Formats: sequence, structure tokens, C-alpha cells
Amino acid sequence: MQKLRVLDLFSGIGGFSLGLERTGGFETVAFCEIEPFPRRVLAKHWPDTPIHRDVRELRGEDVGPVDVICGGYPCQPFSTAGKRQGQADDRHLWPEFMRLVAELRPAWVIGENVAGHISMGLDDVLSDLEGSGYACRTFVIPACAVGAQHRRDRVWTVAHASATGLHFGELH
Repeated sequence: MQKLRVLDLFSGIGGFSLGLERTGGFETVAFCEIEPFPRRVLAKHWPDTPIHRDVRELRGEDVGPVDVICGGYPCQPFSTAGKRQGQADDRHLWPEFMRLVAELRPAWVIGENVAGHISMGLDDVLSDLEGSGYACRTFVIPACAVGAQHRRDRVWTVAHASATGLHFGELH
């Protein structure tokens, strides 16, 4: 079985890639993380995988073909714990995520963010993806659903390239 090639954006210490790779069906071909400490952790656990520093400087040609782009793009623009400045916040990096989706055209896109994103910015994410030919679904999964002792809702967006306009229930 050929593994799906993953570009992991806003990688942190590699949680997305760790989970995807443990299924046996995915291989991370590149990370993008700006913070030094997580970059060191990534380098230790994935010594042969390139780690790009800044999503604003990363280009599709730097990575090559991928099947999946995943990432938890910065939540500060949408979080109820912050000022909720949305697009006015200089940490609003969804456009950079979407730019890479447009450049690389992966079959799958997986995004994660805070629950505050539902009332601010999520419509833009879905519009961007759907306008580029992706069928999208969103899910709210609380941390307690996977054993944590707190709720901490997270919004997940899963999108599949659908040149024919099919919806998830119609995909084979």
C-alpha cells in the first residue's frame, strides 16, 4: 500500500503527523513550524523530514506533490480568550494555509481550531475550500471525548477534492 504524503503546517511538536503516521497509511514529507523549541522536537523525531520555518515564505515547489495538507492554524484571531480581531490580527494565517492548498491541490485538507472560530472566520474557510472544489465537513470534538478531564471544544474541518462537485456521502 502506498502511503499518502502529508504536509504538516503549524506543526507544533508533530501531533497531526504522529496520529496520521500511526495509522500506517501516511508519511509526513515536510513540516512548517516557526517556533524554535517545537522545531527541535520535530528534528529529533523526524530527522530526515524537512522543516520549513515560516508558512508565509513556504511555496508548493519547496515541498512537491502531497496528498494531504493538515494543520492547526493560529487560533488567536478567533479565540474567546483573546481580542477576536479576526482578519485584522497579524496572526490570521488561514490565507497562507489556503494559498498552499491552491498551489498543491492535495486530495485532502484537515484543519483544526478553537470553538470561537465557528462564529468568526469558519464561514470564510469553508467558502475558500468549497470555492476551490473541495467538499467540506466540520466537526466539533471536545477534549473529553478522547479522555481528557476538561471539555475544550475544537473545530475540525475535513475537506476532499471533488472536481465533480460530489458530496462526502457520494464519494467512493
